[in-house]
Amino acid sequence: MDKKNIAELLSENALNTRFEDLSERNVRICKDKLLDNIGNLAGGALAFGNREVLDIVNSYEESQEAPVFFLKGRASLGNAAMVNAMSSRSNDYEPMFMNLDGVRMPSKESATLINAALTAGAVYGFSGKDYITHEIVGEDLSVRIMAAGGRWDFGVGWDSSFTMPIYGVCAQLGRMRGLTPLQLRDAWGIAMGMVGGTMSHIFDYATSAKLGAGYNIRNADFATRLAKKGFPSLINIFEGPRNLYHQYRGMDEACNPEYLTNDLGQKYFMEESIKLYPVGSPATIVAFAGSELYGTCNPADIVDIELALPKGYTEMYYWPPYEVGRDALTHAQFSYQYALCAPILWGPFRTTHYSEEHLHDPELLRLCSVTRMIHDDTLPTIQNGGATTSYNVIRVTITTKDGQKHVAEKNSTEFSMHTYPTREQLLDKFWDQVNAYGLLSKPAAEKCIELVDHLEDLKDIRELTDLLV
Repeated sequence: MDKKNIAELLSENALNTRFEDLSERNVRICKDKLLDNIGNLAGGALAFGNREVLDIVNSYEESQEAPVFFLKGRASLGNAAMVNAMSSRSNDYEPMFMNLDGVRMPSKESATLINAALTAGAVYGFSGKDYITHEIVGEDLSVRIMAAGGRWDFGVGWDSSFTMPIYGVCAQLGRMRGLTPLQLRDAWGIAMGMVGGTMSHIFDYATSAKLGAGYNIRNADFATRLAKKGFPSLINIFEGPRNLYHQYRGMDEACNPEYLTNDLGQKYFMEESIKLYPVGSPATIVAFAGSELYGTCNPADIVDIELALPKGYTEMYYWPPYEVGRDALTHAQFSYQYALCAPILWGPFRTTHYSEEHLHDPELLRLCSVTRMIHDDTLPTIQNGGATTSYNVIRVTITTKDGQKHVAEKNSTEFSMHTYPTREQLLDKFWDQVNAYGLLSKPAAEKCIELVDHLEDLKDIRELTDLLV
């Protein structure tokens, strides 16, 4: 018998995995991230861009089979899930960084895969065990595909979170719709011709930066429906001269091909870094410095703020001055000035720091305008086990009208996104988002927690999704 190629191995594993194949750790992380996602939906649904996309979707003459969570709309499964994923992505608060036996790489796939499975559950009414299995299968597949291509390459310009999770969603929907392994491979081929998405969205602080989280699902919905009808397409997108890595990563083939099949069906890899602060990773220690300086002086008395970074620290889209622009929220999420000045003004970051009122606050804008960012080569480096780790100390100096100075210095060893949050931290984040805009009542939120905690016992996932509409 001929040896099976990678596409055959992946498609068969995706369709044949059962709940019993998963580890207790897989199940726990899946449940924690589902609760986290419900909070992200509650905290992000009202953000600019989501209702606008829903308005377009509602203008189509289409099935209204699936709910749009918290926004009181219905649409086809693919379009409803698209809006749900965008809502969850809106505050840049969703998990990121996949974990492959301790190897961490940026990924940002959870908002896509969780909302694909959750929205489909509202349509198909499968069990909690089935939800867990569908979600983890899609996540493991996406993690493997991303990891095989290496870390994000900003020089190439393609955004992996736009171009890679679609294959995991195809696997999820393929399981639900009874696709054969060949049909799933066809769906992947169809999907490969539909992906897109560039890092340029973020550099321009454009609302379209979150579209990919959604249209990966919409396009996967179409691809799997078409494949189910026997529509032929590429049947091995992972190998050969026309593989997806050649097209979207600028390499002849996967640079880490072992990740595609190592321990396939034995280990299920996941995205595990659940964010506790809604700012970009490099800006987290900047936000910590702002939180430490909160209350040290009257913000109205501040005449100068100096943010000193070592030369070589991440600049990219974080460095330009914060401006309201066409989408203040997207700029705020990727701005050192906003990450610093918001907590100086209002205290440690909460979801409401991204409300329209806060984004346009005159005093916030004034503080940003007096914030200078400089490079300081004298900032110390951290000695870690005898090895020098450079570029991880930042210093903030506030000067007030009377000439007094208030200083905070932070380093990146004080915080790691990879430290798994405690139950208390997860619930604090959940309730912060639920309470921010009142889209979910307290009794409904408490019921969500209860159902997610006992998800594997749930006979019909719609008992949970009905609470979100």
